[in-house]
Amino acid sequence: MGKNYYDILGVSENASQDEIKKAFRTLAKKYHPDRNPGDKSAEAKFKEISEANETLSDSKKKQEYDMMRKYGAFTGAGTRPGGAGFGGADFDFSDMFRQGAGGRGGFQTFRFSSSGVDGLEDILSSFFGGGDPIGSRRGPFTKRRARRPRVQKGIDLKMSLTISLMEAINGTQKTLLIHQTGKTLSVKIPAGIKDGGKIRLAGQGMPGPMGPHGGNYGDLIITVHVMQDEQFRRDGNNIHTSVTISFKQAILGCKVNVKTLTKTVALTVPPGTQPGTKMRLKGQGLAVAGSQGDLYVEIKVEIPKTLTEEQRKMLEGWGK
Repeated sequence: MGKNYYDILGVSENASQDEIKKAFRTLAKKYHPDRNPGDKSAEAKFKEISEANETLSDSKKKQEYDMMRKYGAFTGAGTRPGGAGFGGADFDFSDMFRQGAGGRGGFQTFRFSSSGVDGLEDILSSFFGGGDPIGSRRGPFTKRRARRPRVQKGIDLKMSLTISLMEAINGTQKTLLIHQTGKTLSVKIPAGIKDGGKIRLAGQGMPGPMGPHGGNYGDLIITVHVMQDEQFRRDGNNIHTSVTISFKQAILGCKVNVKTLTKTVALTVPPGTQPGTKMRLKGQGLAVAGSQGDLYVEIKVEIPKTLTEEQRKMLEGWGK
């Protein structure tokens, strides 16, 4: 039996996709190599939770994984040479699918694979009229057209990559080790990529099956997860941040320095500004695909916890 991805992420087998995503993000933030430089155990744990998330966050792969766990057929991603998770495994259900072989008294066994049932098309053809497609109404003298053999493509590989918000905004370059193929790839993350964005690398998946019609490689599909930032929050092309001012500054007005994505600017806060007020800095957001966003600054007001006697009397007499 292979790895238990539910235990790795610390979720139940009935966990929703939101619960799986939340569990992965929490663990990815804890064990990310950027936060644990030089820690090999953290790096191994990060790869393990990424592998688990790659399977459980994909509804089709999760369904196959659950089925294989139930019937004891799962061997775990990367546990055999050339294996790409469970997508490339073959399963022999000969007890369930047998057919008389042309009236010769024998039986023919058919095998399930990731591309379907080997020989299934021939079975259906024999049931529906001498090899003609289902539903056809060919006469006895109609010339049959030869079927064009289909080129079988290799299995697509899927993996997850977690980056910081600033890396997502500015773009970055990452070096990835693809365990299933043993390749090391340099991947360019485009500037402005969103959380959950996907990058497809053509021909970097598993090789196609051997044979006269095989050999084409599958693709590598990378899902990019963006960690939350302590200072900035992204909303489309707009960026949100906050700045804290004193009670006095809120009453009298002030100028306060605000950090944007690229520089620090002076923001004028008018007198009487209320806590929670949002001020817009036009054009200081994210520029993607020709669209320029803005920076929204939320004003937070710090209320003093202690007052002098003079300050207290002044406030008590205020408004009388």
